[in-house]
Amino acid sequence: MSMKYIDRKNWPRASQFEFFLGFQQPFFDVCARVDVTGLRQRTRQNQESLFANMLYESMAALHEVPELRQRIRGDQVVEHEFVHPNFTVLNQEDVVNFCTAQYQPDRKAFMEEVAWRSVATRTQNELYIVEEAERDDLVFVTSLPWLDFQAIRHPFAGTEPRHGVFIDSIPRLAWGKFVEMNGRVTTSVQITVHHSLADGLHAARFFAALEARTQPL
Repeated sequence: MSMKYIDRKNWPRASQFEFFLGFQQPFFDVCARVDVTGLRQRTRQNQESLFANMLYESMAALHEVPELRQRIRGDQVVEHEFVHPNFTVLNQEDVVNFCTAQYQPDRKAFMEEVAWRSVATRTQNELYIVEEAERDDLVFVTSLPWLDFQAIRHPFAGTEPRHGVFIDSIPRLAWGKFVEMNGRVTTSVQITVHHSLADGLHAARFFAALEARTQPL
């Protein structure tokens, strides 16, 4: 796992970090409609998974914003080179389970891993839980393809340190139903970010990067 430590003494947002770290609920949410016309066109043409394509493009866009790869560890801040999606999968009983895939810039390799890990997860009835105290190079991802939502609120286990080393600073990402109107396809996308690490500007950069990746070629 490649990462670096942020020099907090010379960090431009050191005071903002301290300010928001004291909040009982330090996360903020941004939800926006994203034009995914090109993404769905390419998915249909290639007969590929719409979910896997959206997951890849979302993770690739997130990697373009360094602040979204930063995490809080005790009194330190680390920045990961790569972060990986922990996403929801419905098992055979239509009960939600979690699945983690290793992000990699190679689109085909990533989508192949998402496919086989998803299949394996669908056969498991016992809930798979990531040991958060041991791993923070994640992004929690969910999709609601049945619902064109306008906002979503994610569950949190808490923001207190666990085992003395970890504070939950993992972003949450969600998207909803793909809606077609006037020849364009859009979906609601929400990102939830710890305010000690990022601001609305960084969320906006994520959305700009994502929409640039989902347009027709």
